[in-house]
Amino acid sequence: MSHSVLTRAVSAAALVAVSLLTACSDDSDDAQESSDQAAATSDGSEAQAAPEADVEDVPKVVAEVNGEEISRSEFLQAYQGQFQQAAAQSQQTGAEVDQEQLKQETARDMVSSLLLVQAAKDADISVQDKEVQATLQELATGNGVESVEEFLAVLKEQDFTEKEVRREVEKQLMVEKYIAAEGDVDTPSKKEQQDLYDKLTAQQASQGEDDAAASIPPFEDVQPQLKQQLEAEAEAEAVDGLVTKLRDEADITVNL
Repeated sequence: MSHSVLTRAVSAAALVAVSLLTACSDDSDDAQESSDQAAATSDGSEAQAAPEADVEDVPKVVAEVNGEEISRSEFLQAYQGQFQQAAAQSQQTGAEVDQEQLKQETARDMVSSLLLVQAAKDADISVQDKEVQATLQELATGNGVESVEEFLAVLKEQDFTEKEVRREVEKQLMVEKYIAAEGDVDTPSKKEQQDLYDKLTAQQASQGEDDAAASIPPFEDVQPQLKQQLEAEAEAEAVDGLVTKLRDEADITVNL
């Protein structure tokens, strides 16, 4: 996760633990697969062992945001998900995981997430149970399970209670509503969508990918995806602006 607070595809889902919940199983599998692939070199010798998370120095209270604490257990839950992704990349590239930087980035993103949740609460934004249920169904479908009950059962095996999951989904929806109300995100115009299409086509052509450029679908066929990408970029920019403003006004202490 980068310093900017992004993604739903780029926004709110990355801001709360739900983004980590849905990735947990796949990240673990990816990390294990990468570890297995790196376990032997071409001559059959053993490769370097997969890195392990170093969390001994993580304090009991990682941060305080306007008087609200981010605990060690909350931080570790988030950090382990981020570390698994970084470790999988490390196994593939051979680059060492910079755990101190990763801890700082994780803490920063958690502070940003909490600031947005606090702001949504201050704005009296509410979420109905049926909205939480609908989002859980979307998450279940997106993760290859048919029902909310099955999805919650998978998460329970990863030590997430139903109450925790529903609370995090509620926070996500609150933040999304807050961003929609305060983020000033404009719908991209057709010209902006066409400009993005032309840019992507030109990039492929300039890289010598004439065959690929020729095979690009017509603008009308990919317009929904172009619109979605531009909306995500605009939302990401709006979120960064909101978080910057909230940080300037907040009382924040990070103990890492």
